Amino acid sequence: MAQHPQLTPAVEALLRELARRDKGDGVPVRYASRGRWYLAGPSSGPLFNTRTFPPLYDAGLALGWDERDDDGPMRITDAGRALAANLEQQAAEQAEAKKNRAKPNPDSQTARRLLREIAKRDQPTPIYGDTRRRRVWHLDSHTGYSASVDTWSALTDAGRIRIDYSFAGGKTVSVTDDGNAYLAGKPNAFANGVCPYGEDQGQGAGCILPAGHTPANRHVVTPGDAAPT
Repeated sequence: MAQHPQLTPAVEALLRELARRDKGDGVPVRYASRGRWYLAGPSSGPLFNTRTFPPLYDAGLALGWDERDDDGPMRITDAGRALAANLEQQAAEQAEAKKNRAKPNPDSQTARRLLREIAKRDQPTPIYGDTRRRRVWHLDSHTGYSASVDTWSALTDAGRIRIDYSFAGGKTVSVTDDGNAYLAGKPNAFANGVCPYGEDQGQGAGCILPAGHTPANRHVVTPGDAAPT
């Protein structure tokens, strides 16, 4: 068998789809539009560009059909099926790891700072999405104080802030009574003199170096009680 190169995600997706559909007799390939094809079957599937197919043939992972003879079925080889099974296992493991990833910590320095910033504003305060980073929200303006959506969610799940959504797609945030009580009873985050970097990774996580250490961009972070990823 030819040594196959590093496959792109699109080619890997085609191989996995072929493994699911080829039960031993091959799978017809049909033209959709604009240089895209699909594997025929009882249910609809994804579309693949013409250039996605050759790497599977070149690597000995598939045989049969090509775009010049679209009547012949495309078949997966034994090597292709073995690789597809390995890719499926990797995808399942990644999905499980993502599901078990430690949830954002509402007691982290990042979350506390966001809560304090919200409390400084008039209530309720507008929230704006970041046009460059999908998982980041800004407070009060498109260039205002920002934090990851996970941090906002952690404060919401803890009942410390409330986010209201309008029919027009906008959203506003307010500090709840629990959030105000939390702020009133929380000591200064820098009172112990420890660098707060990494505290949002989980309960007990964070940099063990003193606050203001140098160089400022080098940290020694312990995972604390965070689940391994």
